[in-house]
Parts: sequence; C-alpha cells; structure tokens
Amino acid sequence: WRYNFDMNKTMRALTISQPHQAQIAETQIPEIAPNELLVRVMASGICGTDIHIFRGEYLGSYPVIPGHEFVGEVVALGQGAGEKYHLQLGDIAISEQIVPCWQCRFCRRGQYWMCQYGDVYGFRQQAFGAMAEYMLFPRNALNYKVPASIPMKYAAYIEPLACAIHAV
Repeated sequence: WRYNFDMNKTMRALTISQPHQAQIAETQIPEIAPNELLVRVMASGICGTDIHIFRGEYLGSYPVIPGHEFVGEVVALGQGAGEKYHLQLGDIAISEQIVPCWQCRFCRRGQYWMCQYGDVYGFRQQAFGAMAEYMLFPRNALNYKVPASIPMKYAAYIEPLACAIHAV
C-alpha cells in the first residue's frame, strides 16, 4: 500500500439521499483494497444523467455520490494497482464510466460496455462518483494515465468525448 496523504481524514461529498434531496455531507474517505486506487478529484462534469438521478428518473439506489465524468490525481495505490494500471502516486488518471463484472456473457466476449452486472460511477452505492474530494477506482475498473500534454481543465471531457466517438 502506498499513499501520500492522511487516510484517516474525512471528505466532503455531494450526496443525493433520495430524489430531489442533495446536500454536501462529511463522509469517510474510501478505504482501498488490492488492485484499487484512490484519486483526489481535480474536476468533475455534470451529465444529464446526474440530473435524472437527482430527480429520481433513473434506476439507481440512494444515497449516492453522483459524477461519472472526472479526472483526478492518484493519492493511494492498493497492492498491485500501480503495476496493473501502470500508474504511480501523483499521476493524473481517469477511469471508464462503467465498472464491468468481467464474468457475464458480454464481458467474456469483450463487450464490457454492455455488462449485465457491472456498475457505473455515481449511479449506485457500489461505485460512488466524482462529486467528492476523493473517489475510489474499484479493482474491476478500467483506469488510464492522462498524458501531461492534456491540460487538466480539459481532461474531464475525455469521458463524454469517448461516448460520442463510440456512438459514431
């Protein structure tokens, strides 16, 4: 385990406790396990889906921390995470919005974006989103280092751009 901040601190997060009820709450910084990493959120976009979650118009579970368009600085690495994702402390990283199960028929065929049992950051309690000071990238996530040539203010747009490219 490697980290460069106090793991015993708490963090502020936007929490949607039920439809039409959102508040800034003090919560525990997520604990990391092997092959997981923790990032300090640098930027988070607001997607139309986040609005639907707030309104209760999207299947999900409450309470939830929304946000699936994000970029962050790696501040803690679980055992094996650095090697698995080619990341180190201080790197700027993103994660694909879906956290696949890697077991269903779609994942086994390489179509992880259609995963039947995975999660999407900020939709349910299994993968909280980026509208917080810190967020956990779970062991099944697809994580990437953001090249230094991409300014931080643009890096949060990688996920919406990827969605558009995938759709085309």
